[in-house]
Amino acid sequence: MSSALALPAPTRTGSLARFGSGMALQTLAGSVSAFFALESFDKRHGVAMYALRVVNRTKAVLVCRTWVVSREGDAMLAYPVSFEVEPLSTSATQVPVWSKDFPSFDRALAEVAGDGVHCLVEAAVPPRRQPRLTYARLAAACLMAGTLALGSAAALRSALPRIGAFAVPPETLAGTTVSADYEAGGIGRLSYSVTAPDGRELQGGDLADRSGTVRVAVPVSQDAGAYTLQMVLAGPLGTAKETRVLNALAARGPGSAAIENVSVTPAVAQPGQKIDIAYAADGDGGYVRLLGADGTIWAQQPFSHGGQTQLVVPPVSSLHEMRVLVHVNRGRSSAQSMTGLAVAAPPARPPEADAAVPVASDDESGAGASADQNGTFEVLTSTVTSGGTIRIRILSPRNGMRIALNDSQSREVTGRNVGAEADVVTLVAPAVTIPTRYTVVATFTDGFGEESVVAPVTVVP
Repeated sequence: MSSALALPAPTRTGSLARFGSGMALQTLAGSVSAFFALESFDKRHGVAMYALRVVNRTKAVLVCRTWVVSREGDAMLAYPVSFEVEPLSTSATQVPVWSKDFPSFDRALAEVAGDGVHCLVEAAVPPRRQPRLTYARLAAACLMAGTLALGSAAALRSALPRIGAFAVPPETLAGTTVSADYEAGGIGRLSYSVTAPDGRELQGGDLADRSGTVRVAVPVSQDAGAYTLQMVLAGPLGTAKETRVLNALAARGPGSAAIENVSVTPAVAQPGQKIDIAYAADGDGGYVRLLGADGTIWAQQPFSHGGQTQLVVPPVSSLHEMRVLVHVNRGRSSAQSMTGLAVAAPPARPPEADAAVPVASDDESGAGASADQNGTFEVLTSTVTSGGTIRIRILSPRNGMRIALNDSQSREVTGRNVGAEADVVTLVAPAVTIPTRYTVVATFTDGFGEESVVAPVTVVP
């Protein structure tokens, strides 16, 4: 508890700081003397032991209390129990005070009160601890230790061998030179080696720089092979190793078979129609085949050194995707190339449709609609300029329909998905330097699976 107490002015003398103080009081009823001092302090438990000695030469009972005064001047009972000194007697009492129970401890006082008697005696305070300074020193020491630990870890990490990068192309032609970029760090000896497919070491050695480029010369060979590139950084703190594989493709000699390109005209044919296959190939013999999607051979002709072959499309009742395969041989070498072909049966047309004359729309600059209407869509302009717009009218919306523009190799050039509400779809014609024939392909899903419908379009410069 705390109480209002008439406190004397603080005393800061050397003798009081080390021992205590006393006082004597003379009253009409007699004399009173008191001495209050700090006897001991237990730092471990935070208990200060005070000694209070009172001499009562009066005929009244004296009441003694001990107080702790804070730095703000508030007085609090240091010990909850008061004790009495009988008349005409002397009392010596030890009072324990737990200093940690008080937020601040500036002074210790003993109060002696009775009939006509009231006096205060001050004693020394326990040694003050300096937590802030202790915590600051501890924090500084921890910070310094942490900094040293981080510095040591960083130094150790930088000294550990490591190979940060070792970039090697996955394949190359035999007889060429490739560049292998690398970056390494740490203490140790950096070296590299290149091993041939038969286990021979082709090149290698130490590297002075921790980053750079290694030139690897692949020998000329008619056989393909895998070369092993290895980089090693070995030091007192360990070893780092990285391995890469370089696949060397057999170089084609001047007497090897080769095919430059293959094209088919028309890209979309009808059953029974002849198709022209043009190719540029080097070979002593070979063949040209028309294959179905399942690999069935529908037609075959011998390879022609003139680069021209004709095949006849087989009779089919619905859209088929086929392939034209050109295969040539020369000596022990061979080469082959393949391109795509769409075969579509002409749609059945009512007699009155033959008399109908297509009318050009106003926004197509007088160009007529495509004659290859298939019941699903129609190409509004059969000939489009390079970079122009190909307009396709949807006649019968289908589920999951996609309209695409494919080249002669059946590769999609551009395309877009068509919703059920779409009426006219536009595609951008590719840039060409000569008149080129493309195919508009509509792919969708019906009750029997996925189907495709095609129509031709020509793009001119």
